Amino acid sequence: LGLEVIGAVKSPGFLEGGDFYPVGKDLCMLGVGLRSNVEAAEQLMREDLFGTQRVAVVHDLFEQDQTRMHLDCVFNILGRDVVILSDDVIGEESPTRRLVTEYIRDPRVKDPKLGMYKVIREGVEFSRYLIENGYTIIPLTRQQQLEYGCNLLNLGNGNIIACHSDACREIIKSDAFKGNIELVEFESITAMYGGLHCSSQVVRRRPPVEQFGN
Repeated sequence: LGLEVIGAVKSPGFLEGGDFYPVGKDLCMLGVGLRSNVEAAEQLMREDLFGTQRVAVVHDLFEQDQTRMHLDCVFNILGRDVVILSDDVIGEESPTRRLVTEYIRDPRVKDPKLGMYKVIREGVEFSRYLIENGYTIIPLTRQQQLEYGCNLLNLGNGNIIACHSDACREIIKSDAFKGNIELVEFESITAMYGGLHCSSQVVRRRPPVEQFGN
């Protein structure tokens, strides 16, 4: 692809893309649990590879189920202020709740484990964290989640493609969602335990520099 590799996660760290969400210049989220671990998150902070002021590590401590192996299996971002979340992980009393540890980048910090990052809070229930950060949550059922209802793809500017019709209806019914959503056939991929977000990768390219002769 002609892309420069600027870093790599090394053992004992491991990380898969379905656990990572860039939220903006200020914040990114990384799920840790079955397929990604805290060691990977710490490596990325230590090498200053996240590129955001804050990092929210979303811990799957209580479930670690193969059908919900990544953060994108239970959660997705639809826009600047609206998300979807599987309803059975919502709430302080949920037996499958996710908990957030939030880190902030401070150039004055020189931590051997975290580089310029430091923990500012931990043990925050995920849905509470989302609400505190200004998001409206559209809940989807566990059955919709199991059928890849959460695993949709945000193309930007309010444009969403999804592969689950009932999830699309729930999103469209919400006054919080102001974008456009298109349903696509994706059964051949979901049959192999993959969804739309799982099948994508973000590539940022810069325009080539013009070369001028003498």
